[in-house]
Amino acid sequence: MNPPTPSSTQVRTPAPWAIALLALGAFAWLDGFHLDLFRQLAAERQWQGGARLWALTVIGYGPQFVVVLGLARLLFGPGQTLYSLGLAPDRWRIGLLAAVACTAILPLGYALIAPLSLTPQFGSAVLRQALLSGVGEELLYRAFLFGLLFRYAGWGFLPAALVSALYFGANHLYQGQGLADSAAIFALTALGGLWFSWLYVEWRWNLWLPIGLHVLMNLYWDLFAVSDTALGPMAANLLRFAVIGLSLALTLRYARRRGGRLIVGRHWWWGGPARPD
Repeated sequence: MNPPTPSSTQVRTPAPWAIALLALGAFAWLDGFHLDLFRQLAAERQWQGGARLWALTVIGYGPQFVVVLGLARLLFGPGQTLYSLGLAPDRWRIGLLAAVACTAILPLGYALIAPLSLTPQFGSAVLRQALLSGVGEELLYRAFLFGLLFRYAGWGFLPAALVSALYFGANHLYQGQGLADSAAIFALTALGGLWFSWLYVEWRWNLWLPIGLHVLMNLYWDLFAVSDTALGPMAANLLRFAVIGLSLALTLRYARRRGGRLIVGRHWWWGGPARPD
């Protein structure tokens, strides 16, 4: 189930069970180590400003970029590293343009409910909370964990997507101020994880779309100071659900033009995608 590439050279991949073990093991280490190490060092050494941003880049997200790309290269060969992670260089334009179109309503809507937040720290916040988190989380949770389990290890969409989504939701629990608040943040972000996984598949393994959506949604959230957490007010959440609705309509239209959806029938539950595409 290798992805299509410009090269006809194929690398024999390990057995599905071996890919699943590698994906789960490597993810558990990355998800539980790199950001915790950054937070501990940042607190101990009181890094602030540029120093904190560089530390987050190198210590927090650097290992996951290196490990994910390195393992993809090891599993699928140098000619398919980017394709196996949904980062085909010839498909970034369509993915990012779709993300821009789906999120265009957010700045218009947020401008009505929240003030602009163009503080001196805004540039750093964009890099930290939009760019690094958007790219890093999509690469780790969607392309690596979910992608390897569903695309290559033969798991069904829902089992693979739920594993990724539950971890994704749990990773945002720290934002909650109480049990009810944490539960709502967990449910909202886990739902977002399921949504991103579905888009990743139905756009023919194009991670650029989830990356674009993730980065832009975080960017607009910070640009208008909507909320300090992922929960936000009701009006803001309705706008985000509108983005989901737009993306669903656009995705279904795209899938029809490409011969139909990839997740059908039993493949919701087991056996990987209906066809690797």
